[in-house]
Amino acid sequence: MNKDIGDMRMRPKWHYRPERNWINDPNGFVYFQGWYHLFYQYNPNGDQWGDIHWGHARSRDLLHWETLPLALYPQKERKEKHCYSGGCCKDAFGVPHFFYTSVGDLEDGLDARHGAYQRLALPVDESLTKLVQDDAFALTQEIHHGMKVLEWRDPCVVPWRGQYLMVLGGLVEGHGCALLYTSLDLLKWTYRHILARSERADGVSWECPNLFFLDGKCALIYSPCSAVRIKLGSLDDGLHFHEEQDEVLDPGAWDGFYAPQVTKDDLGRTVMIGWMPECDGIAHKGWAGVMSLPCVLTLDRDGVRADPVPGVDRLPGVKRLSVLREQLPFAWTVHRSADGAEETVLTLSPEGTLVLDRSRSTALASASHASVRRQVPVKEINEVWIAVDVSTVEVMVNGRWLSARIYPTQ
Repeated sequence: MNKDIGDMRMRPKWHYRPERNWINDPNGFVYFQGWYHLFYQYNPNGDQWGDIHWGHARSRDLLHWETLPLALYPQKERKEKHCYSGGCCKDAFGVPHFFYTSVGDLEDGLDARHGAYQRLALPVDESLTKLVQDDAFALTQEIHHGMKVLEWRDPCVVPWRGQYLMVLGGLVEGHGCALLYTSLDLLKWTYRHILARSERADGVSWECPNLFFLDGKCALIYSPCSAVRIKLGSLDDGLHFHEEQDEVLDPGAWDGFYAPQVTKDDLGRTVMIGWMPECDGIAHKGWAGVMSLPCVLTLDRDGVRADPVPGVDRLPGVKRLSVLREQLPFAWTVHRSADGAEETVLTLSPEGTLVLDRSRSTALASASHASVRRQVPVKEINEVWIAVDVSTVEVMVNGRWLSARIYPTQ
C-alpha cells in the first residue's frame, strides 16, 4: 500500500525530478549557451541517500526539463565514494568550471566531517554532459594553515572585481560559518578569512552557502541544518562582509525547502532553485526528492523578495490572488478529502503570520504533521501565490516564501 501511495499518488507532476531514485541538493546551476543546466545530488542505485553522483538536466524556460546522462561519477580508484555538492563559475572566456566536495571513508581519512576536500571538474565539451575531475588544483585542509574546519563542503564560486571568490560551509570552534577563498585563475586558491558565522557555538554546521551580488548588495544564502536564511550587506576592499540584514528565506527546511542555488542568466536575472525533501517516512517508494519552483530574486524595501519565473501561472494547481488588508485573516484549504478527514489549511493573519497547518494533511502516521510558519510583510493589497503539485505546497506572500510537503492519501 505504501509503495502504491508513494509511486502514484504522492509524486509531483511538474516539479523536476528524474524518473527514479534519490535526489537532493541542486548543484552547478548555470545558464550556458541558451540552456539552464541543473546538476543535482543523485543516487543512481537506489531511492535512499548513498553513492552520490551528479545527475543532470537542462531547460530553456526553467519549467520544462530534459533529463540528461549522469555528469559526474565518484572516482573509486581514488577512494572517492561521493561527489558532494558544489557550484559552477564561468571563466573570462565563458568556460564553465565546476567545483565540488569529495568524500570517502573514515578509515581512509576522507570522511565528510574531517577529511573532505574540494575538487575541480571541467566539461569535456559544450554540452556539459560529462565532467572530468582534475586533482592538480584540489583544495585540502592544508590551505587553512592549522585551523581546524569540520564539515568543510559545498563550494560556491563567483567573479568579483578581476578575481574569483569561493565560499565554503563548515564548522569552526563550534560555530557554523561561511569561509572565504580567492583566486585569480579559478585554479590556485588562497584562504582569506571567515566571511560570516553563527553567533552561538551550537555545533551546527552551515551548508550550501551561496554568495552573489543583488541590486548593489552582497548576499549570502546559507542552510544551517534548519530554515534557509539569507544575509544582506556589503563587501569592502578587504573582502570583509558588513551585515545589514539576516532573514529567513524559506522556513521549509527538511519539510519542504533546503540547499538552494542561484545563477545569473542572459537577462541578468538572479534565478534560484532548491531541493524539496521528503518527510513522509516511507522508506522505499522508488524515488525521493524533487526540485522547487524556480524563482527570480530582487530587492524591495523589506529585503529580498522572490517571484515565480514567467509561465508558472499556466501550470496546473497554481493560483494567483490579491488579498486586501481588510480581508485578513485569510484562509485557504488545500487537498480537502471528500469526507473532510484530510485537509491542509493556509492562514495569513493581519499581523503577517503565515501558517501552513499540516496537522490533518495526511492519514499517514509516519509523515510530518508539524505546522510551517513565518512572518511576511503585510500591505493594503497583498500579492499571494499558491502552487500545489500533488505532494508539494509553495506559498508566496508579497515576495516571501513558505514551502512544505504534504501527502494526501484520498
